[in-house]
Amino acid sequence: MTSSPTRAAARLDFASTWGDFARLARADWAANPRDLRARLVLLAFRLAQRSMGSPEPGLRPAAVVPVALYRAWTEGVLAMELRPRTRVGGGLTIFHGFGIVVNDHAVIGAGVVLRNGVVIGNSRPGGGCPVIGDGVEFGAAAIVIGDVEIGPGARIGAGAVVVRPVPAGRTAVGNPARLLEAG
Repeated sequence: MTSSPTRAAARLDFASTWGDFARLARADWAANPRDLRARLVLLAFRLAQRSMGSPEPGLRPAAVVPVALYRAWTEGVLAMELRPRTRVGGGLTIFHGFGIVVNDHAVIGAGVVLRNGVVIGNSRPGGGCPVIGDGVEFGAAAIVIGDVEIGPGARIGAGAVVVRPVPAGRTAVGNPARLLEAG
């Protein structure tokens, strides 16, 4: 699946430079206008990314403390896992972020909406992870696992379990997820 057009076109945003940090942080801040907690989580996420300098494995010595503090706060206190190695487009919206788990090999496009309990990850250790297109919206407790692509503008219903690709603009619901009629 790695050569498909959606995966090749996926936005691979990471706050490697201060310019990237500023652009992504502004978009995240604007996407969460009434939620100070989500704004602060995403600001800390982008600062941890900036301290890392790259999503590649291994931490620069200067990144150890910021990344450790970010992870202790988000995972230990807020009970959500969005690791700084994860490539996330600007404008991520987080509603009621408790219980969110995102594998750090997943790719998330710009303008995505995550709600409480969303899981985005692999289906087996070392397996492929989802690529989420721009503008995708997840309902509470939605699960997307495996080497699947979720097309731009798709909607994943609350409690859906997605293990197959979802085309752009379509809605997936249920367990296992099925596509609703286009319309």
